[in-house]
Amino acid sequence: MKAEIIKFDIKELKELCARYPQVAHEAMVSRVTEAANFMLMRIKNKTPQGAGPFHMRDQTFEKVSTDGISVQARLGNPVKYGIPVEYGTRPHPVSIKGQEALQFWVEKKLHLSGKEAKSATFLIARAISKRGTKGNHMFADAMNEPMVIEILNKIPADIVKKIGSVS
Repeated sequence: MKAEIIKFDIKELKELCARYPQVAHEAMVSRVTEAANFMLMRIKNKTPQGAGPFHMRDQTFEKVSTDGISVQARLGNPVKYGIPVEYGTRPHPVSIKGQEALQFWVEKKLHLSGKEAKSATFLIARAISKRGTKGNHMFADAMNEPMVIEILNKIPADIVKKIGSVS
């Protein structure tokens, strides 16, 4: 999936990081992890659930890492259809394999069978070939949640609180 980056720059945070690097690093790891978990929950809640035993939402992950200085959170999903679900698609023909998966979905989600399922599958495939699909934007929406910035903006206060309790 396309990488999106949330950046924020707080003068106070830079000064605190310079004066108290270890405490600042711990506070950043804690708050970035909190923000990543918040976004992961939002993404999973908005990810459509398929009809099979394995679902895209079950594959969505978050990983917080650090190089000793910066702290990063990576959220993603390894399924090959993740990008089309996120961004949508232009009109395109549905392959035979795609039609089989679509029919499985029609049978499980729409509770149709036999000729009704085949007819619904055909109509949905035809609509996709004419209109494409709409994007779900679960990753983009989670990244644009105001709560993410609110969580990250608490880092300076966390540092001050920690150094105050140590003194």
